[in-house]
Amino acid sequence: MNRFFTPNVDPVDHPDGHVLVVGDIAVMPSTDGKIIPAVGAQVALSVAASNRQCALIGFVGNDEIGAALLDQLQCAGVSLDVLPVTDWSSYTVGADVNPDQPEQQRVLPFNGMSEYQAHLQNRVERAVRNACALVVVDQGFGSMGDPRAAVFAAQQTGVPSLVLCAASRQDDYLKATQLISVGPQVDAALLLQQLRYLGSMGDDSRSDGVGA
Repeated sequence: MNRFFTPNVDPVDHPDGHVLVVGDIAVMPSTDGKIIPAVGAQVALSVAASNRQCALIGFVGNDEIGAALLDQLQCAGVSLDVLPVTDWSSYTVGADVNPDQPEQQRVLPFNGMSEYQAHLQNRVERAVRNACALVVVDQGFGSMGDPRAAVFAAQQTGVPSLVLCAASRQDDYLKATQLISVGPQVDAALLLQQLRYLGSMGDDSRSDGVGA
């Protein structure tokens, strides 16, 4: 049985000049039932709050919390191309996960799943063509099967790339324009500062190295 529940067969057309966010999207556990977006969704919400056009590509669990997260993103004005995946929780693993609710423990089934990675990469290659910047979020959850592919697609079209990743993943992204180590929370001010820097680079953003 196909693991993918695809509400939209074709990739979404995003607005010209958007900031394209791609990678890990999830919800952090909360003891009071509130939706706390994890890093991928935090990035998209921060970009949208700065009055920039933002598009988000990724996967969430085909569950109520995933649907609530997508509603929050859509209400914020984020252009979504997010596909729910069956048998997968939208909760990310964290230190504050309730041990009495193991269903909140996010199983990471994507490592080595070429079908998932093909869905993601095809959408990235299409959407990056009219983007002004690419932001890749990789916390090691397995969503980025070939971490270099998204950055390479951006390079091919002259689009600068900013990668927010776990320290253990940095060696996979040495070709990115900018590279930032990220924890469970996004520094919105730093994120927007980096995006302004990328926006000032123009065609020089095809740099082969990591920016300062």
